[in-house]
Amino acid sequence: MLTCYLDSQDYSMLTDPKTLNDDRSRIRDQLREFASSGRVRFVFSAAIVSESVPMSADAAHLAERRADFLSSLCAKNALVSFDRLLGLEIQALANQEPERLQVIDPRGDWFPELPGDLVDHNPFDEIRRLAEKEFAFHGMSRQQRRASARKLVKNGTPGRMLRTHLDSFDVDELAARFLDRFPMKPQYAKEMTSYFLGRSSGRNFQEALLASLRDPRWMMKWFSTDQSLSSPIAEIVRKPGQELGGLLRQFAMTSSTMAKLMIETGEDSQPTSINGELTRRWHDMIERQMVGIARTVASKMCLELGDISAADVDTYCPGLSTVLRSMYSSVWSNVAGGRKEQPSDSQPVDALHAMYAPYVQVFRADRFMAPHIQKQVKRYDTVVVSQLTKLLETLQVKMQL
Repeated sequence: MLTCYLDSQDYSMLTDPKTLNDDRSRIRDQLREFASSGRVRFVFSAAIVSESVPMSADAAHLAERRADFLSSLCAKNALVSFDRLLGLEIQALANQEPERLQVIDPRGDWFPELPGDLVDHNPFDEIRRLAEKEFAFHGMSRQQRRASARKLVKNGTPGRMLRTHLDSFDVDELAARFLDRFPMKPQYAKEMTSYFLGRSSGRNFQEALLASLRDPRWMMKWFSTDQSLSSPIAEIVRKPGQELGGLLRQFAMTSSTMAKLMIETGEDSQPTSINGELTRRWHDMIERQMVGIARTVASKMCLELGDISAADVDTYCPGLSTVLRSMYSSVWSNVAGGRKEQPSDSQPVDALHAMYAPYVQVFRADRFMAPHIQKQVKRYDTVVVSQLTKLLETLQVKMQL
C-alpha cells in the first residue's frame, strides 16, 4: 500500500477557515477519499502532534480542527517516536541487518516509549503521605501522625472510615467533573476515577490513559481546557528547533568567514567548490557526527558497534542519516549557495520530520527543504513533494506504478 506523510502545515492549510479555498477543499476531500478507499495509507508522527498543539487559548479551536482531520485521515497509523526509531536503526546497525524496519506502531502509539507499568504505586499510599503531612501541619508528633494515618490507610488498604467515605462517592458524578478538566471518552474517565477510589486496578487505569493519549483529537481538547498541559507536547520539537536553529545560524556564519579567510590567505581560491577545502572539511565533519551519534546511542543501549563507517550508518540507519545530511545540506546553501536568509528554527525541525522519509513512498516538505531531503531519499524511491498543489498528482502517479 502507498504510504504518505503530510507536512505539519498541510493540516493547517486544509482545515483553517481563513486559508481554506476551493482548491484546498478539493485536495482535502480527495485525500480523505484516498484514505477511506484504502489506496493510500496516511501516517503521522509525534512531531506532527507537537506542531499541532495550540500555543494560546485562541488557537485551541483550530488545533481541534487539525486533530480531527488528522484522525480522520490517518486513523491509528502512527509512526514510532524518534527515540524508538533511532533505537531500531542502531540495533540494525549493530546486527548488520539491512532489513526494512516496521515503523508504524500497531497500537497507534505516537509518543515515546513509556514504562511498562505507569502505575507503580498504590493511590492510597499517596493519601497516607498527604495525611501525615497535614497532621504535621497541625502540630502532631511523628508517633501521633503515624497512628492517625494508619486509621486512614494501613498496608496500602483504606481503613473503615476512609472506605466508608470513598464508598459514598458517585463514580459517574466524579467522572463528569474529571471530564471538565480532561476531555476524553466517558468510559476512560470513569475507569480513571474508579482507580483513585480503589474500585479499579492500576492496569485498567493505565490502559484508559494510553487509549486517551493515542487519539490526538482528545488531546487537543485537553489543551483547550488547560494551556499548561500543552507545554510538554509542544516542546518535543519547538525547543530543540530553537536551540539548533541558533547553532546552525552561528555555524553558517563561522563557515562563511572561514571560506573568505581561505581565499584571502591563498589556502584555497575556491573553498566551497566540489573539490574545495571547506567542502572536504564539511564532508568529514558530517561523517564524524554520524558515526559519533551512532556510537553514543549504541553505548546507551549497551550495544557494541565495532569498526563502523558513515557508509554503514547510511545503510542501516537511513532515518538518522537523512536527518543529519538534510539539515547540513540546507545550511550549506548559506555557505556555498549564496542564500542570504539565515537558517531558521524550522530547518532542524523539518529535518527531524525527514527521519521518516526513507520509510514512506510520498513525503511532503516545504519548498526550501524538499530538495535537500530528496537528495537523501532518492535511493529509497521516495518522492518528496514541495507543493501541496502537486500532492494529488504525485499520489495518482505513484498509485499507477
